[in-house]
Amino acid sequence: MNKTKKMVFMSILVSQSLVMYIIESYIANPLVFIAPGAKLGLSNIITLISLIFLGFKDTFVILTARIIISSIFGGGFSAFLYSIAGGILSLISMGIFVRLSKKESSLVGISVIGAMFHNIGQLIMASIIIHNIGIFIYLPILLLTSIPTGLFIGVVCRYLVKNKNIYKAMNINNRDYTITKLQRRDYIIVLSTLLLSVGVLYFSNINNDDTGYKRVQVVVDNKVYEDIIIDDKNYEKTIKIETEEGFNYVRIHDGGVEIIEANCYDEVCVKTGFINKKGQIIACLPHKMYVKILGEDPQIDNISY
Repeated sequence: MNKTKKMVFMSILVSQSLVMYIIESYIANPLVFIAPGAKLGLSNIITLISLIFLGFKDTFVILTARIIISSIFGGGFSAFLYSIAGGILSLISMGIFVRLSKKESSLVGISVIGAMFHNIGQLIMASIIIHNIGIFIYLPILLLTSIPTGLFIGVVCRYLVKNKNIYKAMNINNRDYTITKLQRRDYIIVLSTLLLSVGVLYFSNINNDDTGYKRVQVVVDNKVYEDIIIDDKNYEKTIKIETEEGFNYVRIHDGGVEIIEANCYDEVCVKTGFINKKGQIIACLPHKMYVKILGEDPQIDNISY
């Protein structure tokens, strides 16, 4: 494939990934009750297909262009940071796995790996933005969601990569990458992800008793905005937080807390819903704030840097 055709093909892939990104923004999140920030990741279809056909370098260009353009039209700089961290870590992990696969795979295992590291990358960026690694409490749940999303993307890519019309359009005479049926390593990846997420979820809650008093701490831009002791489940209070980025309404009631309203672009903080256990956290990344329930010892519960 000559340079001109390759450039045109890459431009088409960027356009297609943008269209998928926009379409997904209008689709109701089927995993909202499990993980409010999780998505199907339709644009990852283009990333994986590009990785197979064009290689890591060109895919990196396509991915970066898509994230920059999508962030300009929706989400702003915080959305860019959030997406670029997840996208690049996902691409690196898939690129390594493709190389280890020796040009033979079902693509399902690669897709699940990519979904896992995409979530991990986003959590890393989120912890940097809010200066608190407590956000990793959502890691086991996000790992669980990476299984169905990764399987979906992998199956779709298997179908597309087998399409002979793509090879004709790209003027490829022979297939360098062999697409096989599900292999043993695919089942191992899915099972390992499932066991890891369930195991982390279990051990993170095994000592999470509900005895003693609880404290609701609201932190904005790494500074404590409110620190309220909850020793009565009948205690109620609504806090309005206003920053240069926007506003959030935090409501404390029934021994827990939730963000009931916000003007951030994705409203993940609102969709997270009600929390009432020590160690749980609600983060609003665009506004650089989070709400966390602490126990009696703030030095143990409030892990930050």
